[in-house]
Amino acid sequence: MKKTKQLALAAVLLAASVCSPLASPGTSAASAASTTTNAAAQPSKIYRISLDGKKQTLIAQLPAVHRASISPSGRFVYAEKQGFKAGEPTIPYLYDSKTKQLRQLSGFAKWAQNKDELLLMDQASLYRYNPLTNQKTLLVKGTADTPILDYALAPDGHYLTFIQSDRKEPNLQKRHKLYLQDMNTLKMKVNDQFSLPAEEESSTQAVKLLYWIPTSKKVLYKANGTIKELDLPTGLKYTHSFKSFPSYSNDMKLRFDVKEWHGFMTDLQTGKSVPTADNPHPVSMDRDLTKVFWSPTGHNYVAEKFLFTSNAQDAIEQLVVKTANQTFTYPLDGSSYLDTIDNIQFLGWAADGKSFFVGDLDSVHMSRFEGWQSRVR
Repeated sequence: MKKTKQLALAAVLLAASVCSPLASPGTSAASAASTTTNAAAQPSKIYRISLDGKKQTLIAQLPAVHRASISPSGRFVYAEKQGFKAGEPTIPYLYDSKTKQLRQLSGFAKWAQNKDELLLMDQASLYRYNPLTNQKTLLVKGTADTPILDYALAPDGHYLTFIQSDRKEPNLQKRHKLYLQDMNTLKMKVNDQFSLPAEEESSTQAVKLLYWIPTSKKVLYKANGTIKELDLPTGLKYTHSFKSFPSYSNDMKLRFDVKEWHGFMTDLQTGKSVPTADNPHPVSMDRDLTKVFWSPTGHNYVAEKFLFTSNAQDAIEQLVVKTANQTFTYPLDGSSYLDTIDNIQFLGWAADGKSFFVGDLDSVHMSRFEGWQSRVR
């Protein structure tokens, strides 16, 4: 990890936070922090970690990027370089670890399930994009007035679901539509209409509004301030009590979700729920899991674990790796990292479930943004 950068920046940010209120930082403190982070920018590194935690292999080194994800085969890395100043764009890239080539893409994208194919937004429309042939195929036409807010392909690849907005629709309850598209025929159908809070109306695909159940028979989506479910076999819709999307193991036997300040692991066969915090506290998420990423097979997982708040106006975290035989943490030396300063990210599982990928990316601490106002894209 970037230990020198972490320690130096933490010291600067601690001084900045003590000397000046965050809501209105002094010019000198903000400038010092920004200068430190920009001067310390280093190449972003992508690692493959063995399931037993004994081997870490560097598979890619890119110019500084801030968000990344790995293709199902592990060959391609999709990455974004954040814009920090007002009007400065965030730029998407694709890196081929076989040819060592990095190229800019025409829009933001997500990996399709179980296939080295991107679903890419370009000029408000959604395309399938083949990174080997550079070929794009139109899936959904969008415009500035009808942006696609989020999209997700079912795990089995049969259906695409997406939420499209109509900004000229005066009725808020009809402004956003949930579509289901058959990936073989490309025929699509509206399955629901609803409202969304302003903060979830971003057209940058940065706000997660959809989650497919591993069986591909149900999709969860945010609507009217709640989380709803569309059951594909029946077409029925239900409203859940979840405050955020849960995460199901691929055999649908375990579920992780966060409620009342804490994470819980639920055995769906017995209904028994167990808190995932080391020492559960009613009003604190210290030392608790916040996200769980399940292996393609079995009940192995990698989880983000929040340890406690940092004086550098950040969060101290680890990745927890749980297998049937052991539990260990990343970084592999047992240390922790600063969430936005070190920007360590889980990038995905290898298709065989025998390893996973981690990115050591460039800082996205709030001090790097103009006016200390963080934004996703």
